[in-house]
Amino acid sequence: MYITAIDLGSSQIKGIVAELKKDGSLIFLKTIKRDSAGIKRGEIIYPEETVKNLVEVLNEIKHFDKKCLKNLVFGISGTRSRFNLSRAAVSIPRPDFEILQEDVDRVIRESMAVNLPVGWQIVHSLPREFIIDDIEMDDPDVIGLSGKKLEANVVLISVFSSIYKNFMKVSGFIFGKKTDFEGNIIFSPLACDRAILSRQQKELGAVLIDVGFGTTSVVVYEDGRILNACVLPVGSGNITNDLAIGLKCSVTTAEKIKISMGSSFAREVSSKDKIDMSEFEEGQSSQVSKKYIAEIIEVRAREIFSLVNNQLKSLGKAGKLPSGAILTGGGAKLQGILDIARQELRLPAQVSFPLTDDFEVSSATVSDQIQDSEMSVAVGLALTKSDLIKKGEHMGPFGKRQSFNDSWFKKFIKALMPSD
Repeated sequence: MYITAIDLGSSQIKGIVAELKKDGSLIFLKTIKRDSAGIKRGEIIYPEETVKNLVEVLNEIKHFDKKCLKNLVFGISGTRSRFNLSRAAVSIPRPDFEILQEDVDRVIRESMAVNLPVGWQIVHSLPREFIIDDIEMDDPDVIGLSGKKLEANVVLISVFSSIYKNFMKVSGFIFGKKTDFEGNIIFSPLACDRAILSRQQKELGAVLIDVGFGTTSVVVYEDGRILNACVLPVGSGNITNDLAIGLKCSVTTAEKIKISMGSSFAREVSSKDKIDMSEFEEGQSSQVSKKYIAEIIEVRAREIFSLVNNQLKSLGKAGKLPSGAILTGGGAKLQGILDIARQELRLPAQVSFPLTDDFEVSSATVSDQIQDSEMSVAVGLALTKSDLIKKGEHMGPFGKRQSFNDSWFKKFIKALMPSD
């Protein structure tokens, strides 16, 4: 069985094609990167633009193997997302009081009976811990245990209706109006968490920070339990924009300078070092201090981690997570960013790449492509979907599978082709 994971980012669409073998092993076969469009701060704003770029990715996947389009999983994100905890309880109706899967399902359904603000859509309902007859369980697997009452603290992830509507509109463009893609949508920060954090880091306490182009997602763990997951409205793209303004150059040039010359820790950059702007943009003739560039970057980088620290303060965990800050995403590649993270968060910090314990790769080339912090969400989507298939579960409240409409896809491709 193939699994194809698609991460719709503000700057790029990242994809991974994997094969789930009958023995449960997962092999990554192919990675894809394409520029994205119509996406801002992790949200699809202009579905028609997003579709055009997504079609290129899906077409490449189709040429690899058409079967890869039958089991797609997408990440959904955006700053207008909510993390809530809900508690529910059910009685065990059997004489022997044995807890079955149907009891777990019932208590999760009960937890979803909450009054969300108008316009919000639940995308996940995930049990965080179970309580049997007022005794808290360390093991999340309570099937087969006995008790008169089963309680659960459940994490509810919801997104604003416009995010969900535009996501489903893109799905409709690709798969036809009768599409029902709800079962293959996973909240991107949770997917990133699956790819990056180890069990030990979650037990000790850690904050995962995925610095993307348009957003920064934050997931906090302690004692193996998720405390919060949120998406902040700033990312490495804001640094690029600041550079474009400060250097009076195009955004494209600013991005090149950020990647090749940028440092987020101005203290370590000499004011004597200069760059010749003509090397990056035609028509530019000035020389700019590297320290000045670093100062621009540092201001925005500190803002990002200050916002992360505010989240930790609201949880009472600022400076109190032994495993520290785990950075990933394209923004984590910025030189000096760990120094800024350590100072602002008062925590140990490291840049992390997708863990390789739970999958294999088909070639050295794919291995190199996977070991990239930009691929963390895509890797996590594939791993999460694999987990759910093997367990025969879903990440609630949905659990349906979408098949790719090849006939409709051909018509759509033809419609996008320029006429003679």
